Amino acid sequence: MRKETTSVNRGHNLNFDTRITTGEKEVAKRRTDLFFRLQQVEFIAFADGRDKKLQFKLQNIKKEVPPKTNFFTQEDLRMNFERIYREVKTITGICI
Repeated sequence: MRKETTSVNRGHNLNFDTRITTGEKEVAKRRTDLFFRLQQVEFIAFADGRDKKLQFKLQNIKKEVPPKTNFFTQEDLRMNFERIYREVKTITGICI
């Protein structure tokens, strides 16, 4: 996207000439400072050459302690270790 610019140069001392120059400069559709100013729930969506600022509503999150996990006894852990060990031996064919 291009934007027209104009600048005015005025003369100094006894030279009272005033010059007006026009030009164009490239302007981004959304400036980078806009991205840095986005809040926590705001996003910019790009589609078909257009961009749109979106804002999601903040959800109320229910906070609670997670449920207790299963407790394993030392015997359960030992049996599981031995099962894994046997499976590894049969897969690799290693005699230990």
